[in-house]
Amino acid sequence: MIDFLLYEKGEDFLLNGILQRGLFAEVTKKILYYNDIFLTSTISFETGSVIQYQSHTWLVISEIQINNNDKDVSVYKARIRKCNNHIITNVSQILYDIPCIVTDKVTLNIDSSTYISTLDNQIYILVANDIINSNIKINDIYRIGNLNYSVTNIDDISKPGLLSIKLEFTVEEQIFPLYSIEILNGVSLTTNTETPIQINVIQKNHDVQLTEPLPMVYYSSDETIATIDALGYVIPVNVGSCIISVALEHDASINDSISLTVDEVPVLDNFTYTLTASYPPITEVKSGQTNKYTAHKFNNGVEIAGLFDWSVVPGTTAPTAYTFAVLSDTQSTIKCNSYTYYIDLFATDRNIPENSISVHIKLRSIF
Repeated sequence: MIDFLLYEKGEDFLLNGILQRGLFAEVTKKILYYNDIFLTSTISFETGSVIQYQSHTWLVISEIQINNNDKDVSVYKARIRKCNNHIITNVSQILYDIPCIVTDKVTLNIDSSTYISTLDNQIYILVANDIINSNIKINDIYRIGNLNYSVTNIDDISKPGLLSIKLEFTVEEQIFPLYSIEILNGVSLTTNTETPIQINVIQKNHDVQLTEPLPMVYYSSDETIATIDALGYVIPVNVGSCIISVALEHDASINDSISLTVDEVPVLDNFTYTLTASYPPITEVKSGQTNKYTAHKFNNGVEIAGLFDWSVVPGTTAPTAYTFAVLSDTQSTIKCNSYTYYIDLFATDRNIPENSISVHIKLRSIF
């Protein structure tokens, strides 16, 4: 029967952020200041659970009635009350928006609306007793409506699952942090497909830099161009442009961004050289022979135009044993006049003087 009713008459609601289905019924036909309804569902919930229903936030304020006559299905029923306000609490530098039920001059008895005698500057709030709200302490100041109130008493016993909090008006204001995030990598970033980048970030509260930064999330506008991990380490993927952003984990409105351009990996110059001779082998010139030498320049294996300065280091060989002539920026000749002698021929790159190539030449007889 309960499954049928949930299917036919049930309505969707969120229980602590999870979509569920339940039956909702009015507590009374009277129009009261408080809006209470009964919630019935097959989903287990607890006093203090937060319910999202009909675009409003509700608190489970009663004990949970459990009917498990049906061995296969347990039915849970409780009273929920619409939250009519909220407070903002600061826990470890993170702001949390807490839904609450505010009462004024009326008891917190959920089954009564009996008025009690209190001062106009006193109010009571009812919140869930959870891990966040357990940080609320005596003398904390909260802004409720247009006024500020100081916590004077906290009751976490009489209503398990709920905190009943008494507050009094105070002239002191609740001070909220003003957080900001700043990326320190400049106006924009440029890298190539093989060079990762670390995003450097600082956080501030007003003008004071936080020494213990709050949790952050990083994201890329286009992960086909670049991805970023939880520590701000950018991995380039493809050539292109995207936006790298960082935001506070608890408040995405506090953020900063930087544009990233990913280029191809630059091709670095890698110059190499060779010498060739008209008459091989290149290391010999025979008596009476003139051998022409040509210098070749390559960049990453591709021959390019080169300009060379030619020279001979004769060692102990007499200058009359050979004739050296420069024909052009890439060619020179050696003629063997006498033998057996040795000389070294050098071709030096004119644009990069530290780069040269040489050959050790034997001046030999024709036989």
